[in-house]
Amino acid sequence: MNKILLLFKNAIMALVLIGSVFLMPLQGYSQSDQISGSVSSEDGERLPGVSVIIKGTTNGTTTDMDGEFQVNARTGDVLVFSFIGMKTREIEVGNQSKLNVVLSEDIAQLDEVVVVGYGTQKRSDLTGSIVSVEGDALKKVPVSTVAESLTGRLAGVQVTNTEGSPDSEIRIRVRGGASLTQDNSPLYIVDGFPVNTISDLSPSDIASIDVLKDASSTAIYGSRGANGVVIITTKNGKAGRVSVNYNTFYGFNKIAEKLDVLEPGDFARWQYEYAMLKDDEDISSYEDYFGLFSDIDLYEGLPGNDWQQQVYGRTGNVFSNDLSIRGGSDKFNFSANFARYDQKAIMVGSDYVRNNVTLKLSNKPHKNVDINFSVRYSDTEVNGGGANEQNEVSSADSRLKHSVGYSPISIDGLTSDVTNTNEQTAGDLVNPLTAVADNNREQ
Repeated sequence: MNKILLLFKNAIMALVLIGSVFLMPLQGYSQSDQISGSVSSEDGERLPGVSVIIKGTTNGTTTDMDGEFQVNARTGDVLVFSFIGMKTREIEVGNQSKLNVVLSEDIAQLDEVVVVGYGTQKRSDLTGSIVSVEGDALKKVPVSTVAESLTGRLAGVQVTNTEGSPDSEIRIRVRGGASLTQDNSPLYIVDGFPVNTISDLSPSDIASIDVLKDASSTAIYGSRGANGVVIITTKNGKAGRVSVNYNTFYGFNKIAEKLDVLEPGDFARWQYEYAMLKDDEDISSYEDYFGLFSDIDLYEGLPGNDWQQQVYGRTGNVFSNDLSIRGGSDKFNFSANFARYDQKAIMVGSDYVRNNVTLKLSNKPHKNVDINFSVRYSDTEVNGGGANEQNEVSSADSRLKHSVGYSPISIDGLTSDVTNTNEQTAGDLVNPLTAVADNNREQ
């Protein structure tokens, strides 16, 4: 019995000794020390609000207004210091009780910081409703203007063409039109400066386009941004070796479909019916030009003029070239771009040529000083007036109606000696080629 009690006593003592061995390091490991210190930038400025977290846990603190902090940590813990615009830094706790931490700027994060107003910005008002499109996607579209290349690419932004002329106005509406009598065009900002139009920009020279759509645009740009803001950033040179890029494309266009018009026999018959509707007892308005209705067979089978083919039937072509040279270093970079867009439209006498030259220089003599220089030159030559009226009172009078409704055959007294194309004084249709020549212009 005594032997059993002795063995039991020895076993208890052994368990106590083993437990003390495991408990001693646990007891020492559970002890923590208070670590204090400060966090500052590379310029020596104290940073308030820096997050100080023990890695792998949710325990931590933030620096106060003086950039100082206190945290309880054990030897071997890793303190993680993070702050917006700064690179995250990790420091392992050793025997030190005071830490003076210096955080460096994170350029990648700074590129995402919003810069409001008319200054150059990396990203535009991220707190508001914004849609964006990259320049690389725009230069692949074979169109003459930047605005036209935005068609169907921006949600909530309507891009429409007023007519088929190569230099026709591209209408951009953000959230629709807000006024019935005033201009609803958005505010255009190119490289930080407001401009009246973006039709002279080359799509190949665009780095990005951001469109501000909600009230934040008004808060930043005032009443001029009430109809939205289109922010365009052109390409800059990058540090490294000089890059040379050449982009070109060639295309052609033809009229998609012509309107069905009457043959000469049907045209004469329609004129007779029209005269009968006006006055069935006096059809002199028909007989003075077409003769007796009994002779209607004279017009059957006559070859008629296809005015749509003569005015809009030629095959147009587009030839675009652009050459860019970009490069620089950390302190200085440059960008030079030349673009030529040459288009012959499907309408007779209509063509469009635009030459763009862009030069941008950027220098950073000091970390707080940026010097930027940019110049943009555009030379545009436009021939032809398009389908809409250019020279008379009304700009909405379409020349297209002449090619559709004009007589397909020559009728004495009806189709000759009609040269007045002023819609205010001439009520008759005129020769479509005469109308096109009257509407022609060069600028």
